[in-house]
Amino acid sequence: MSERLIEKITLPNGLILEIWDKSRLMAGDRWLVSLLAKVEVTVLPEYFSTLDDGEQAYQDLVAAHGNSLVFTQEKVKLFVDERESKDVLTRLCQRIKDNLVAYLGNPKFASLYVLKKYGDLRDRQNWGAEIP
Repeated sequence: MSERLIEKITLPNGLILEIWDKSRLMAGDRWLVSLLAKVEVTVLPEYFSTLDDGEQAYQDLVAAHGNSLVFTQEKVKLFVDERESKDVLTRLCQRIKDNLVAYLGNPKFASLYVLKKYGDLRDRQNWGAEIP
């Protein structure tokens, strides 16, 4: 399966939204039409300044995930007639732009996303510690 970059959009907060076409032929003339939206977010120490253990939290997240995180969202339509696949792809792309650009372009998106991922990491660590 090959992916094709359709568009790159520079968001108001400086992040870059990439929209990828991951569509593929399923069977006969039926397609799985799939678009993937991706935004890379750099993990910065200042995002952790509101936490009591901010420096340690930053180090823990970087140790677990590296210096950047990738936000992804996929839109999929199954069993699309080959004749309609381009129109469906165009509509999915427009839906991603209509719904995600404002959300991902919010000035606080990067810091909130990084802190959410840190919370997820901490929850997994705490859950694992409770297993005998």
